[in-house]
Amino acid sequence: MSYKSIAVCLDTDDGLSRHLQFAIDLAVRHEASLIGFHLTSSPLVMSDTTPYTLWGPMILELEDSIVRKLEFAKETFQLAARTAGIKAESVSYRSHELNELIAHARSSDITVIGQYNPKNSEIGFGRHFAKSFILKLGRPVVIVPFAEQVSRRVDRIVIAWDGGREATRAVADAMPFLKLAKKVQVIKVAEISEYDKELPDVDIAGYLAKHDVNVEVEISETPDFSASDCLLKRAAQLEADLVVMGAYGHHRLTEIVLGGVTHTMLNKMNLPVFMSY
Repeated sequence: MSYKSIAVCLDTDDGLSRHLQFAIDLAVRHEASLIGFHLTSSPLVMSDTTPYTLWGPMILELEDSIVRKLEFAKETFQLAARTAGIKAESVSYRSHELNELIAHARSSDITVIGQYNPKNSEIGFGRHFAKSFILKLGRPVVIVPFAEQVSRRVDRIVIAWDGGREATRAVADAMPFLKLAKKVQVIKVAEISEYDKELPDVDIAGYLAKHDVNVEVEISETPDFSASDCLLKRAAQLEADLVVMGAYGHHRLTEIVLGGVTHTMLNKMNLPVFMSY
């Protein structure tokens, strides 16, 4: 079991960013094809009422800067892919909408994106991109932190397990990672949904063992509101390379508006996080 088609969302300013390197290493390990998606703002167009002498030069300069950064991102991606010896292609979108990006990313087994970097505010992947992308995509997503060094291999994995639908799907979607890992630690930390509370607990360790995953289970009494802090702390103690979790296990509107484990992990992550919804 492996990923055969991997997508990565490209930055304009970071060059060979950490999440691009993560995606390339993943493609090499799974002998997969890689597609790079680049999204930036819609082309700047002046209306008939726009005073050209005042705004024209500024708009043209900004548009030229966007195009140059787009080309730089594509060239960096292609060079990195050739150096790694993997099959790759890139696609660019000039839009404020995610529809085309979502539609094309669905043809990949998994997508790698970068954590929101406030210094890159001009590019299409803004503050709320990850939330919208995860909710709409229907495929697993790995989010890679922009400010932390990332392991080139994924040998130690922590699973955030609550027995719910989202966590169950995340475990199944992450199986190619789990089967190759040297150690997998299942940590029970979060409360599950009202519906899933009525269901018997799943023997997740037994399920993983049937797939030849080297797994251990750890139970934490940490309440739900601090589950993310517990996960990050424990992952650091275990020197984990990846956290696997379901996204938006509670009502998604509650998490988006008020925050929750998903929201906190997206903001505070210090290692790559695999999410399924």
